[in-house]
Amino acid sequence: MSLVMDLYAPGRSWLHRLDPRVKLWGALWGVLLALLIPRPLFQAGFLLTLHLLLWGAGVPSARLAWLWRQLRVLLLFILLLQPFFAPGGTELLTLGPLRLTVGGLLSGLLFALRALTMTFVTGALLFTTEQHALVRAFVRLGAPYTWGLTISLTLRFIPALSHLFSSVRAAQAARGWMPSGSFIRRLRDYLPVLVAVVIGTLRMSDQLTLALAARGLDSATPRTTWRELAMRRSDWIVLVLCTLGGGLMLWLVR
Repeated sequence: MSLVMDLYAPGRSWLHRLDPRVKLWGALWGVLLALLIPRPLFQAGFLLTLHLLLWGAGVPSARLAWLWRQLRVLLLFILLLQPFFAPGGTELLTLGPLRLTVGGLLSGLLFALRALTMTFVTGALLFTTEQHALVRAFVRLGAPYTWGLTISLTLRFIPALSHLFSSVRAAQAARGWMPSGSFIRRLRDYLPVLVAVVIGTLRMSDQLTLALAARGLDSATPRTTWRELAMRRSDWIVLVLCTLGGGLMLWLVR
């Protein structure tokens, strides 16, 4: 069973080659702009720019469509509920104590676009940066090595546990297991699956502990890396452009 599963889309574009520390800085600015600029038109333009940037970097459209599908339920709830919690402007509809207004619709649209923008900013980072490069970036920025290792293991083990649960459930179904009845009864029927998953998780944890000990994790010897991160001229240029561009946007809309 593979323990590796991430969102990285291999490529050789300038965005892929960019230093991961610069991409972290750019992602931080992107999230700040999404949170602080209350203009739906800006958010829509920012979202379109992110899509064009990812397409230009060779990220498959299937990956972008997958990200949209993950957000569809959240977006639906935002668009249906937010307008009633932020009424303002011309009234369009009244449902008892609830009022649907033009201002409420704009507020719901803004919240939905903000959620999309922040998600695709994060997606741009994960689609174009390998996990080990991202962890090295956190370590080079000052985070302890053990923190970076924890992040890496988390990124790898969550999909592994999901795969383990699916495998156990499929194996039980092949033996005639089929949960049915009330909600409580179905939860009780899942108990054998959960027991097997817990046992499998403990085994993986034990194997991981032995593997880390065999590689000298607790050794006092200074750690080395195969490929050191180094800022190039193009990285510095992008870093400066992100900082100036983000600051200019915030100044224009203050």
